[in-house]
Amino acid sequence: MAAPPLGRLVSTHLLVALFGMGSWAAINGIWVELPVVVKDLPEGWSLPSYLSVLVALGNLGLLLVTLWRRLAPGKSERVPIQGLLLLLPSPPSASTAGLGSDLRVRTPGVEEEEEEEEASPLQESPNQAAGAPPSPDPDAHRLLSVHSACLLGLLAITNALTNGVLPSVQSFSCLPYGRLAYHLAVVLGSAANPLACFLAMGVLCRSLAGLGGLSVLGMLFGSYLMALAILSPCPPLVGTSAGVVLVVLSWVLCSGVFSYVKVAASSLLHGGGRPALLAAGVAIQVGSLLGAVAMFPPTSIYHVFRSGKDCVDQCGS
Repeated sequence: MAAPPLGRLVSTHLLVALFGMGSWAAINGIWVELPVVVKDLPEGWSLPSYLSVLVALGNLGLLLVTLWRRLAPGKSERVPIQGLLLLLPSPPSASTAGLGSDLRVRTPGVEEEEEEEEASPLQESPNQAAGAPPSPDPDAHRLLSVHSACLLGLLAITNALTNGVLPSVQSFSCLPYGRLAYHLAVVLGSAANPLACFLAMGVLCRSLAGLGGLSVLGMLFGSYLMALAILSPCPPLVGTSAGVVLVVLSWVLCSGVFSYVKVAASSLLHGGGRPALLAAGVAIQVGSLLGAVAMFPPTSIYHVFRSGKDCVDQCGS
């Protein structure tokens, strides 16, 4: 199999990097501005829930592109579909697995191999993908299938929390402590995401139990943040420096832990081949959409979470 030219590899990786940078800059730029505008716009403190739903709906474009490719009768659609994919305003929660499978460098002589890879089962082990004879033990296949299903479920849950549930209530958990707390939580939480991804590149947890434990840790931080949002506008330690430090630190650690879990789970699914990566992308997008849609009614329609008012002491202090 002939290797692709070095220049083509470099240009492709550069385009993918620019694509990711554009997505992150566009979406994170909006979230970073929220502490400044959230009190002045008509949606008020519920504005993040509107944005979470819109971002999640934007992710559906990637699923439509995938379906288009699957249902297209020929191969000639690759170039226009890739162009459409690059034009999509994809948010940072978009699956790098799904994008990577669409933006790979294609060289003559590898089409047949890719078609075989597309037909490989989700529970295919790395040894089978490398050409080793398949294991005749049905228990091994069943364990691999359960392992993959657990990883996909973990991806769906973590993305539902980080891309839908928690961002929708971030204003309610942070603004009682002031705009500075909200600003620091958004900026430092966004910075924790790529740092956790770099950590996963060097130290990767391959244990499902370990990833489950990290997810529980992240959920503990998330539960604390949800409790602050429920108690808004009078959460504990409001008006104190300790309260500001706790809420900012909780957002940073919650974002970092869940980012690490998502990267580790996606990396482990990589051994299942392209079908596993596609399933991971679907789990990410569906989880994000369900989380955002589930939180929209309580935050924006029924107003379960209460917002504060400027120059009014609602806490009786």
